[in-house]
Amino acid sequence: MAYRFARGDAGIESALRRIAAEQLDGALASLEGADANLERSVHGVRTATKRIRALLRLLRAVFPGYSEANVALRTLAVRLADVREAQVMLATFDSVAGESGGKTLAAFRTELEADEAAAALRVRGAVLEDARARLLALRAAAEGWRLERDGFGALRKGLRRTCRKAVKLMGEAGGAAGDDFEAFHEWRKHIKDHGFQVRLLHDIDPALTARGEMLGRLGTLLGEQHDLCALEARLHDRREKPLRRLEKVAIERRHALEKEALKLGAILFEEPCKRRVRRWERAWAGWRDAT
Repeated sequence: MAYRFARGDAGIESALRRIAAEQLDGALASLEGADANLERSVHGVRTATKRIRALLRLLRAVFPGYSEANVALRTLAVRLADVREAQVMLATFDSVAGESGGKTLAAFRTELEADEAAAALRVRGAVLEDARARLLALRAAAEGWRLERDGFGALRKGLRRTCRKAVKLMGEAGGAAGDDFEAFHEWRKHIKDHGFQVRLLHDIDPALTARGEMLGRLGTLLGEQHDLCALEARLHDRREKPLRRLEKVAIERRHALEKEALKLGAILFEEPCKRRVRRWERAWAGWRDAT
């Protein structure tokens, strides 16, 4: 079943357990293919943990088990982060360098390849087995997750908080003096959460399809911006002229992405959060009454 609340769910609590179980089962299935494609497996596990954590943050106010579950998911994701970051760094370098040649760039790329290989070596074996054990433990725990409140009331506070935080952080990113990487990074995290929440609510309002697509585009822009920041940090202290030129290209591309992201964000968050959540609550009521 898709990552969303469904009419067949008895309530938010049952939806929480169903969605968590589906995502954890998907993550476990991803690990089965780790020998053939480690990158795909790690990406599958990390995507599943992000989706579950976004759901838990949405329900944080009514979920007593939030802290324990969130820590378990975060620990799992961190254990697999090195290999994913190394893969993304190499891909970002390739996208910026393009067809540029030369010994210096080739040597730098060899460094990144070595980092990727070392990260993959660290993750294979014990780390993957540990990830499997953690996923199985979470799968068992999720069957007993309970909420203190059901219905839209379980969602209201989380929806408002994420929306308002995204708006606040967008303002901070847009008003940041110089290269404030952290402001955009924090905004990106809340855009991801908001995007996941829209996906969860997808079926209650046809208009959410378009919003979800726009949030997906914004998330992609901010993801690319974040990857360029990481590449810039890697290049910053290098003195070789080809690498200095490459850093300049990365900075220019990042600035263009930031400008586009802020423009799209202004459109997405033009409607006040309080009004938006009230509209979603009315849509939810009509959707539930139609079951």
